[in-house]
Amino acid sequence: MTGPIEDANVWHARAKEHENARTQNESQNSTTVQARNQTKPLRDLQDRVYDLETYVKGAGTRPISAERYLGSVHPAGPGSTSDKNTLLETERALLRGKGFKTQYFGPTHGASLLLQFEELSRYVKDILQRLPTLEKHRNMWKYQRKELSPNLMLPTFDTLVALLPEQSRADILVQDYFETLETTYRVLHAPTFFRKYKEFWTASFKGDFSVFLVQLLLVCASVNCSVAGAPTGFKGRNTVGRDMAVKWIDICESWLNIQSQKHMTLEVFQVRVLLVIAKKLNCVKIKREWTVSGQLLRQAMSSGFHREPTFLSKNISVFDQEMRRRLWFTIVELDLQVSIDRGMGASIGPFDWDTLPPLNLHDEDLDESTETLPPARPISEFTRTSFLCLAQQHLSLRLDIVARMNSIRGGLESDTAIELDQKIRQILDTLPAWKDDAAKVMSKDLSELLLYEFLLLIHQPFATQTDGQAQHFYSRAARRSAALSTMKIFTSLRSSSGKTMCHLRDDLYRACLATCHDIIVFNSKDALMQDRGIAVGLIEDSVNLMEERIRTGGQGFHSYWLASSALGLLRSIPVEKSAQETADRVARLHDYMMSQQIAPLEGGSTNGLEDAAMSTANTLVGMSGQPTPALPELDPFVTTTTDPFNAFSETLYDFDITDLWSMGGMGALPTQY
Repeated sequence: MTGPIEDANVWHARAKEHENARTQNESQNSTTVQARNQTKPLRDLQDRVYDLETYVKGAGTRPISAERYLGSVHPAGPGSTSDKNTLLETERALLRGKGFKTQYFGPTHGASLLLQFEELSRYVKDILQRLPTLEKHRNMWKYQRKELSPNLMLPTFDTLVALLPEQSRADILVQDYFETLETTYRVLHAPTFFRKYKEFWTASFKGDFSVFLVQLLLVCASVNCSVAGAPTGFKGRNTVGRDMAVKWIDICESWLNIQSQKHMTLEVFQVRVLLVIAKKLNCVKIKREWTVSGQLLRQAMSSGFHREPTFLSKNISVFDQEMRRRLWFTIVELDLQVSIDRGMGASIGPFDWDTLPPLNLHDEDLDESTETLPPARPISEFTRTSFLCLAQQHLSLRLDIVARMNSIRGGLESDTAIELDQKIRQILDTLPAWKDDAAKVMSKDLSELLLYEFLLLIHQPFATQTDGQAQHFYSRAARRSAALSTMKIFTSLRSSSGKTMCHLRDDLYRACLATCHDIIVFNSKDALMQDRGIAVGLIEDSVNLMEERIRTGGQGFHSYWLASSALGLLRSIPVEKSAQETADRVARLHDYMMSQQIAPLEGGSTNGLEDAAMSTANTLVGMSGQPTPALPELDPFVTTTTDPFNAFSETLYDFDITDLWSMGGMGALPTQY
């Protein structure tokens, strides 16, 4: 494969070496393979005898040999027990289907009794055998339903091809995606993807590549706004790059909505996860993120991803087992992060799954022909899955903290916060020091950010209390340290990784506000505790990163506006002047967006969005320009109205929404202005 991917992707080269070595090894050991194939029917017969004996003894349960399927390569997962036979003898859940075409039915499902009611199961099978016309009628009904139902049109292959960027651009986007997102949240199997990627470009768009094209479009959409080189310009408040990515997302979502929910495949489930990631990174329907991630989690659970496949089924290959584990923990991580940013409880508890953790393996260590998983590599050796293996070790702890903090009945006590603080810091101390360049792109930093975020969160309720300052001294210092560390990590990332991380998480915005609050409210009493210059510098760098995010994606005004205002409040200059500078800064950003507007096609119709945007930008510039209307001098620390400040007012909170761009001018401002 030509292009930047072949030059920069070390794993792709390893995939070729692995494939060549395996081909040579298979040719040298053909005799051994033949002998193994001859013994396979005997092994299958032994397994069937074992199953039959188990059925008789266990009254319908069917335990799976732990020695055969688990071996010693997987550590114990949450909710699992060392006595696998005991767990399976009492199991009352059903996992039906093969591969990814599985459906899970829990213990309360009515049919779960059939596992202990073998007599009824045999009786029903006997009845079905006596109804030969039933299958014939069922096929007839399926045919009639297909004929009477309108045909749903999938996006055509030519439509998907037409939406693709040029190969040179696609190479860069795919490379960045695999360097950042695919070394953190595992969705794709790299050798399989790259093989199809090469075949697609060399086959001159011939062949059945529809599913792959949907995956490729979502991969490109995920990082299109973060990677330099996208078309410049704005359409309203959206950059051309984001507008293009949203079109890719929409066509892929329409393709997914028509897919069968019954006959699921690995590729289609990967599209489901990629769609959620792409929407998150392009701020598509941000108010629905929590419900969308929860829906994805429920879809995974309905397919039984939350259950260890080796406990309940023998119809899932070794490769599919490991991919299910990767996808499950990726989905849980995505839902947990969205829950934190929304301030809601996660959709799952720390003891609601028994899926074993994914193994720390290179993608080249396994493929669809793998019969036995190799031993896991040490966590100190970095692979694409290392971040996920590391994150799942403290996943239950983080879920428990979120449940406590966002519960309407719960909350954290001061002593509990200190205990959790110690647990998190112990994990921080044991993080592996990966030296690989691939780990430094995002995985190493995100492993730390996961923990610093929770340090900030657990101390926030106590650090903001103005009374009992001596009692909560440690919480204030811990929150300050976590916030500064968060900002330092974000601002030291490479440009594309920093913008991607800003879209994935809200902890940079949270850290900026926490630091500003700490300096303004408490700095007068603890002036020696913090170097104000370093803190202000980190906040300014963070605000610059938020601004760059808007310049490339057109999204993120709410956090940028408030962080810019907090930065202005920190300036060691009169408040009136700092407020004017902040207003000028926001106005300059809007002026830049207006100067980059793409002219509509001649003769084409518009919805007035660009005109409204231009009018609003002029309004903001007018509000911040030097000749300002005569207004009474206001003391920002004195209440001038009986109405309290509403941090979640419609105008403030919906700063990203088109309502602001429809104001038109000063005369059209809402009454609260």
